[in-house]
Amino acid sequence: MFNKGALSLISSYGSDSSDDDVPGPRVSTKRLQKDDEEFCSKKLKRLPLPNYIIKDNEGSNHDHEDDPALHGGRIRTFSHERGNWATYVYIPFENHDCIRELIATMKNTIPDNIGIKEADDFHISLTRTVILRHHWINEFVNSVKLATSSFKRFVILFDGLKIYCNEERTRTFIGLQIRTGHDSLVKIVEALDTCLGEFNLQPFYKDPSFHMSIAWCVGDFEEELKLLLPQLSQHLHDLMDCHSQENWYIYVEYLLCKTGNKYFQFYLT
Repeated sequence: MFNKGALSLISSYGSDSSDDDVPGPRVSTKRLQKDDEEFCSKKLKRLPLPNYIIKDNEGSNHDHEDDPALHGGRIRTFSHERGNWATYVYIPFENHDCIRELIATMKNTIPDNIGIKEADDFHISLTRTVILRHHWINEFVNSVKLATSSFKRFVILFDGLKIYCNEERTRTFIGLQIRTGHDSLVKIVEALDTCLGEFNLQPFYKDPSFHMSIAWCVGDFEEELKLLLPQLSQHLHDLMDCHSQENWYIYVEYLLCKTGNKYFQFYLT
């Protein structure tokens, strides 16, 4: 299940990819016409470049200054550096009314000061978010494609809620836990860990608790939300009783890799 609109952004594996795929600012120039005396007689003033344009030959060491206010108060785990692409592999999930209803019910239960928010996108992570150098991307994609090509499609059923906090203790999450599909996920993660190791990148967590985050808040509110977990879990079970099972599973047909602003899709057999 993946938003069709987002599929237009996907580079399905097997298609040619080059640096031209990366959208970026284009600067066009117009040749001055020699016979345009009036235009040429004017003193041309060079406009300053926008901040986001950095010429390759300037060798600028300008550091991007993160502003959490621009993305919901979230704090970056690592700073942005030119040429480094944040990358992770995951299973996508298309949001629907049952999930929205669950989140709305949870918001009514959780105190306002916690500031719970709906997740920006819904997915099950299969790797950590790691940093790839731009020139590694194609080689990494080839490695993932080869490592995952023999895996068969499978079903993931959700059952239960759990509270998570990131390693930096800067964000807390409410996640849907899985009931089926664990063995398949473990094998895929092991294969992806091998790919990451080829680039000296950190593997996934040991004994992972596979889940799909559906809501989050800024800060460490793990203990406060754990106290509310019985009520939140009851909301989930009430909704699962009211709505058909098809709302609570993923039929996994493919994996996605997001690296920077590129998406790569890997179909299972």
